[in-house]
Amino acid sequence: MKNFKQKILEQAKRNGVQVTALREQVLDIVLQQTGVIKAYNVLSHMQQQSDGAVAPPTAYRALDFWADQGVLHKVAAVNGYVLCSHAQHECGSHCHSRSGSEAHHSAFILVCTECGEVDEQTLSGEWQALRAGVASSGFALHEEHVVLTGICKKCQK
Repeated sequence: MKNFKQKILEQAKRNGVQVTALREQVLDIVLQQTGVIKAYNVLSHMQQQSDGAVAPPTAYRALDFWADQGVLHKVAAVNGYVLCSHAQHECGSHCHSRSGSEAHHSAFILVCTECGEVDEQTLSGEWQALRAGVASSGFALHEEHVVLTGICKKCQK
């Protein structure tokens, strides 16, 4: 995981963004999480590691920073964040970059409502069809991920 963290930090440097000690602390916490990442859970970890009080906006700002860097998806439907599967599998720097407000890639995010497990699927053909339908209506997408909730295979047993 350390090598992976280093790749994320190097990409942030190439993007010209500053990674403060607090942002790095949140990255460490996030990389230890599985499933949906809740801001208050991150905040709890931050407070355990800190001598003083940590305000909730501090955690949210750091999480939003990593979402802007393409490491996390901010998913309103589950009121949390999801570690990008491209980031998890260390596919290379192209997966961790964004231009403007455009999403760094498109994803179908499957969230188990029983255990919180997350599975991200990048389905190119399906996204092309969805984009074509959206474009024909004149609608401009802000985010390119769809969240589907259900019960994973493990929890169905």
